Amino acid sequence: LLEFARQTRQEMQAHDLNKAINRTLFLLENQTLFHNIRIDKQLAASLPLVHGDIQQLNHLLMNIILNAAEAMEGHGELKVKTESCEDKKRLLIAISDTGPGIPDHVRPHIFEPFFTTKEPGKGTGLGLSMVYGIVENHGGKIHTLSREGEGTTFIIELLTADYKNGEKLSESNA
Repeated sequence: LLEFARQTRQEMQAHDLNKAINRTLFLLENQTLFHNIRIDKQLAASLPLVHGDIQQLNHLLMNIILNAAEAMEGHGELKVKTESCEDKKRLLIAISDTGPGIPDHVRPHIFEPFFTTKEPGKGTGLGLSMVYGIVENHGGKIHTLSREGEGTTFIIELLTADYKNGEKLSESNA
């Protein structure tokens, strides 16, 4: 819990993404909101390490997973999948829910600061904006696949620890 709560300066290091996902799910799965949500983890074995700040990555994961649980109103299936891209430069995380999906007119705005579909007093509109900033700060990409009535998938692409800005690091500058 302390690791999630601390606000420190950014420390980019090599981290095990699957371990970060498991830690986030461990902290959340016993919360009341998750009691009727089935969690399906499909975490790739032997995944390369990711280059990133672990606290920011934890915040990113926590935000998307909590949003998914809230969208499903505490009932449904949450799928978290990791895989390495063929080029070995990037890792993919796909977080899917069986919620109502994101309407077409809303989807272009979900990463905007202060944009929220929640009623007043229920959301700040900063969660997905923060997620977008973290992904960008890590040299990654994020996008969504969503259809009304069919759920939503967030796909996050991050660089492996062997690459920075898409360039392979040599042993001397790793």
